[in-house]
Amino acid sequence: MKAHIHPENDIRHSDRRHPVDFLEPLPTPDDQLHRICEVLSRTFGWVAAADTVEQKGLRASVVLYCVRADLLGTDTLEELGATAGMPQAVVDELVSDFCHTIGW
Repeated sequence: MKAHIHPENDIRHSDRRHPVDFLEPLPTPDDQLHRICEVLSRTFGWVAAADTVEQKGLRASVVLYCVRADLLGTDTLEELGATAGMPQAVVDELVSDFCHTIGW
């Protein structure tokens, strides 16, 4: 006896969306723009929260490392810390703080 496959359970009839997409609507273009602006605002605010220009530069470098490491020119966080003259623990803490700040 061959089992009958219902169309709603057949992968060939699926629109390939994740089940959660049916529970939460896809963001509208305005929602997407709002989210992008919020992340950028948090990012710039996090960089600007440093006390000195050198610290702001290190924070900006951490952002680049987290978002687009290919633009930074260093392969590892160890190299970033050495270039900035900061202990590895400080750089690791900045990475963690940045990710927490923007909600990663």
